Amino acid sequence: MIKKVSLIFFIAILLAIHCSNPLKNEEKKELVIHFIDDVFDLTGRYVFFWDGKDEHKKYVEPGKYIILLSIRDWQDQTFVSVEADGKPNANDSSRFEPGFWLNHELEAPYPDPFQVQAGVNIPVLIAEPARIRINIYKD
Repeated sequence: MIKKVSLIFFIAILLAIHCSNPLKNEEKKELVIHFIDDVFDLTGRYVFFWDGKDEHKKYVEPGKYIILLSIRDWQDQTFVSVEADGKPNANDSSRFEPGFWLNHELEAPYPDPFQVQAGVNIPVLIAEPARIRINIYKD
């Protein structure tokens, strides 16, 4: 019994250490843009293209950014680095590929790092019809 409780406690600690949400830190992160907030009825792999602009349609500053995906009560985040310059929309490979997955997933954005004016692709696996929210924060 003690071994079982110890194992559960150990796993809980590991999960807490490796799955922490950087947005729950004491300091608030600056919201750059509410990028996606829509209902998606089809399951599959979506590749969303962010043009590197904020809510005011201005290019963001070079640095590190947090991409936060929210689907119902599930969240995932990843980081992407932004560099200066670039040819407008040069990296755009947005698309939809129908498919079936067991779980939602936020895949690694590409290219990373990216030049701000060229933009970045944000691939997301959608396992079931749901409302999808993607927000981008300055780290």
